[in-house]
Amino acid sequence: MIDLPRSLTLSSANALRLFNAFRGTIVLVLLLVSQLRGFDGEPLLVGGAAFYGWVLAYSLLIGLWLSLGRSPLAHGVQITLAVSVDIVMITALMLINGGVKSGYGVLLLPYLAVAGLLSSGRYALFYAALASLALLGTAVYDIVEVNGSTSELVQAALLASAGFVTSVTTHQLARVARDSERLAELRGSEIAQLNRLNELALQSLREAVLVLDQEGRVRQFNDAASRHFSQVERGKLLPELVAPVARWQQDGCPSLARPVQLNAQGHPLIGRMVPTRAGEAQALLLFLRETREVAEEAQQLKLAALGRLTANIAHEVRNPLAAISHAAELLGEDAGDPATQRLTAMVRDNTRRIDRLVEEVLALNRRDRVRPETLRPATVLAELIEQFVLGEPAAAGRIVTTFNSQGAIVFDRGHLAQILGNLLANGWRHCQRHTGSLRIEVDESTSVLLIDVVDDGPGVSAEHQSRLFEPFYTTESGGTGLGLYIARELAEANDALLAYLSPGGRFRLYCRKAL
Repeated sequence: MIDLPRSLTLSSANALRLFNAFRGTIVLVLLLVSQLRGFDGEPLLVGGAAFYGWVLAYSLLIGLWLSLGRSPLAHGVQITLAVSVDIVMITALMLINGGVKSGYGVLLLPYLAVAGLLSSGRYALFYAALASLALLGTAVYDIVEVNGSTSELVQAALLASAGFVTSVTTHQLARVARDSERLAELRGSEIAQLNRLNELALQSLREAVLVLDQEGRVRQFNDAASRHFSQVERGKLLPELVAPVARWQQDGCPSLARPVQLNAQGHPLIGRMVPTRAGEAQALLLFLRETREVAEEAQQLKLAALGRLTANIAHEVRNPLAAISHAAELLGEDAGDPATQRLTAMVRDNTRRIDRLVEEVLALNRRDRVRPETLRPATVLAELIEQFVLGEPAAAGRIVTTFNSQGAIVFDRGHLAQILGNLLANGWRHCQRHTGSLRIEVDESTSVLLIDVVDDGPGVSAEHQSRLFEPFYTTESGGTGLGLYIARELAEANDALLAYLSPGGRFRLYCRKAL
């Protein structure tokens, strides 16, 4: 069985069907030409029973090839059978019309061309050799049996040469076309894969990304952009982007990136727009994020830098501070006069203050070390008040707790104790120190549990409330200004919120309820 390369594809099957249509057209044209006559009154094509028998036989063969095209028979076998039969039929047509000199041998060339397109190199040469044998055999037959001229042999040789050239040329063209097709498919798959990768990369970005054309219409966007712009669609102009696009167009579409700020659905966005050019087309890339997210990231960077700073402080400050404190203790023991004792007391007090400042700064470094657990506020508050009274004996029995909810919260036990301990210390420092002057109230709302710390002191003045939670801000000479700032940071680390409510003068901690 003769088979062809596996590169024969569906396009080859289509070519076979078109080739069968070409065969049918040739038969139909020849049949029509057989009915025409020249200027001398002679028929243009010799008819008769032999010709009509040829037409009938060729038509039946064409029908057979059409049926084979739908069969599992290999394409290579179909081509070999078809080309062989075509050569035989064209040779028969030449013999009916007077041999090689009839000129119908030229009809072999398109058959050889198609065979060269659909076959490998050696089979193309094989088909050309078959056609050459047929032409030369016809010429020899005319010379020997019909007393033909030797010029027919030359004409047959020329046609055979043309057949070889046609087969080889069309085969080379077909090979180049198939290589180009394979390369195009490869490049197409690579481009499709790159598009998928680009799409995945685009969707994975936290930033809202929009690609706009030169007129400002949206060409591409990611899911983050669809969350910020409710009406975003491909090919649509977004009203929020009209102003930045207009400024870009007024500048003559420069290629420099620039910052951009806008509002989308009431949320302030900040980012940058980056022009890009692909050929003659210019586009605009917008990378946008909420201002709140940018501020949170800046806060995280600040905390990370502060964490590194605290590590240095712990090593560089606390060791010499301990030496100073110990030296002051020794001087105080040996001092006999009141002035020296007063000076050593000042040294001790200030070293304790610095040590407390270092301890509070180090607490910032523990912000991310959260170990959440389910806690009952009543249990935690009882332990906390007991520890607080040990340090402030005068507070015994004067701190009142009110529980309007027995719900549980999810919180780090150490962080909750540090937050409430700081609030209790502040409240006790400013209250009247009567029974009930300092109160802790526990209540709940739909999704959070509320812990309020209230005192009967003067409260925080309006001018100081805006800076109440700023680091190192204090209205007291002996304070470090870090207590409330650390308390809020620890609350946020536990998905909670610490706020000061005015009027009322109370600190409220919003805690996540346990499920």
